[in-house]
Amino acid sequence: MTGWKETPSQKKKIMQITLKTFATLKDVIGQKEIPVELAPKANLTDLFDFLDKKYGNSFDRQVRDQLTKELVPFLILINDKTYRSIADMDQPISDGDVVTIMIPFDGG
Repeated sequence: MTGWKETPSQKKKIMQITLKTFATLKDVIGQKEIPVELAPKANLTDLFDFLDKKYGNSFDRQVRDQLTKELVPFLILINDKTYRSIADMDQPISDGDVVTIMIPFDGG
């Protein structure tokens, strides 16, 4: 078959991002950096839902208050632009983005 072209409905149905983590969250994920596949038009909430399903309570304990189940305050970078966990979870993610979760360090 010559001249075959991909139609919009045949284009890839997923996008891939790179997730970077540090400190205790790196321990949960098992690596400092991993590829993550999400549906097109995903946002930060979708990413966190995926991570919660994949890593369960270990992930949940790092990002949520265990009494209220609300996200705790921390920073998220998308391609080095800063967003806040408690205000910007509807921020869209695009194919090829680098998302960094910056959980505060414990201790003193």
